[in-house]
Amino acid sequence: MKKLFLSVTALALLAGCGPSQQEYDQARKQAAELEAQVAALRAELEDVKFGSSRLLAQAKSAYDIKNDTEAKRLLSDLLKRHPSSPESGEATSLLAQVDSRIAAAEIQRKREEEQKAQEERLALERAIGNMKKSTDEINGITWVSHRSTPVLAKYASFYFGSNKDSAANYPLRLKLQYYGDDWLFVRSVTVKADDKVYELGRLDFERDHSSGSVWEWIDMPVKDHAMLNHWMTAKRVVIRFNGDKYYDDFTLPHGQQAQLREVYQAWKIMGGKP
Repeated sequence: MKKLFLSVTALALLAGCGPSQQEYDQARKQAAELEAQVAALRAELEDVKFGSSRLLAQAKSAYDIKNDTEAKRLLSDLLKRHPSSPESGEATSLLAQVDSRIAAAEIQRKREEEQKAQEERLALERAIGNMKKSTDEINGITWVSHRSTPVLAKYASFYFGSNKDSAANYPLRLKLQYYGDDWLFVRSVTVKADDKVYELGRLDFERDHSSGSVWEWIDMPVKDHAMLNHWMTAKRVVIRFNGDKYYDDFTLPHGQQAQLREVYQAWKIMGGKP
């Protein structure tokens, strides 16, 4: 407003003559009136935006949709700005309800975290308990695998080496095996996990046979951990063993998926790093 007054004065000077005392007083009066109008408008805007009734209504809306953080902010603002307003009593009561609900939600969150941690501990203990160990005394390596891994069957499994119960220097290994009555002479493997297809490329399978059955297998270190994590968590995993002329599809049982997860957990517990 002072700038407005100076502008009026400057215009008068530019007109070619200085203002009279009456004109000067009139300009000051007009400036003061404008300042008063601006102040009134600001107060009115403040009341519209931060009035006690408006803040209470907004807080109630936030409370109804369970946005307790926003409700608490609005109620605290109301009580700070309008401690003696008619709405302050209702705001105080509602704030107590909001605080109670926030406290209850925090208790529930901690309870769920504790339950999740307990479930994870049990899962880890179960994973370790389901491992079997076989020691190679010559090379000083203890091989760790799942005690329920099939022998003569189609399967996918993990295993890993360790030394003094540490797998830090040993990669996780994947074994895929085809088992049947006829040779496939497997050359490659394709895996479909849910809707995503993985091509493992050309692989050098080993082979053996006995009593009319044949089995072909590949044993290799895991390089793509993201892919294997998908295998472990997908709802449906189909493994295709691609042979010279024919192929064989094998749907990974959920039990074998669970075994993969447990071996993976045990490997990480013992220091394995993806």
